[in-house]
Amino acid sequence: MSKTNRPAKVRLTRPKQTRRLLTRSRIVRYGMRNFTRNAWLTVAATAVMAVTLLIIFATVVMSQMLSGTVVKLRENIDISIYFDPKTDDDTLHNLMGKMQLVDNVKEVTISNSQNEYSKFIEENKDDSELIKTISDIEVNFPAVMHVKVNDLNNLQSIRDMVEEDPQYQKWLYTRRQPTYSGDQQQTINKIANWANLAQRGGLVAGAVFLIISILVIFNTIRMAIFSRREEIEMMKLVGADKHFIRGPFLIEAEMYGILAALVAIILGYLAFMGLAPGLSNYGVMVDTVQSTMTSWWWLVLLMMIIIGIAIGYLSARLSARRYLK
Repeated sequence: MSKTNRPAKVRLTRPKQTRRLLTRSRIVRYGMRNFTRNAWLTVAATAVMAVTLLIIFATVVMSQMLSGTVVKLRENIDISIYFDPKTDDDTLHNLMGKMQLVDNVKEVTISNSQNEYSKFIEENKDDSELIKTISDIEVNFPAVMHVKVNDLNNLQSIRDMVEEDPQYQKWLYTRRQPTYSGDQQQTINKIANWANLAQRGGLVAGAVFLIISILVIFNTIRMAIFSRREEIEMMKLVGADKHFIRGPFLIEAEMYGILAALVAIILGYLAFMGLAPGLSNYGVMVDTVQSTMTSWWWLVLLMMIIIGIAIGYLSARLSARRYLK
């Protein structure tokens, strides 16, 4: 037979990229089918992972709110230094000028005795008996200097000015101590400690549930592999590689993570929006967190989904590696 009469060869092989795309689509399809095979295992694995993601979400939100509250309190609090009611305005301005030159001082304001008296009357104008009593006994209110600082933990320079400067010592009102020796700093420190404790507690709880979640998904995938051992054996006999066999189990576990992230984000947002007004009434800073969650909800959801997928992938990878041998 001549070359011209030979039958043309039929190309039966598909392009390499097409085969890879087809293989990946089959892996995804098989993984999604496996996801719906056992409803109880799916619900259990998703529920545990959802709790894990919800704890992680709550920890981050609480940490941001408490940290913001501490920062706001530190910004608003000031140190009050009291002077003799007879201190004249020129002396107060001179004392203020000295304080403004001290390291760590951010802002200084002064109020003389008459202004403090007027302020007290305005704040208590509804209590006529108190105002009458104050007027009868001719109470003299001390002049006040309010000092805002950059770092509340570093007040030594201010103490040195108050305790060592002769002019300060001359005009200080000895019946009332400066507030840097009072309870305000202790209150701020307590709130900061509670914020750190809440953050650490959330991290510990998140770590515990993360381990539990990995174990649950690990066992779920192990049971799935065991129940399909004959099917896996047949796939090996017809030449399926490890990637094709392992792939559907990884997709199945990642589906747990995606579904758990959706559940956790819905519950987390509902809980936060319900609690935010009450927390705000107690002085907790929720505005910044609320604004972020409203404007960047898609980024929060994406991060939760990524974390869920990572947990599912890691769990399934460990399980498949051990039980597909």
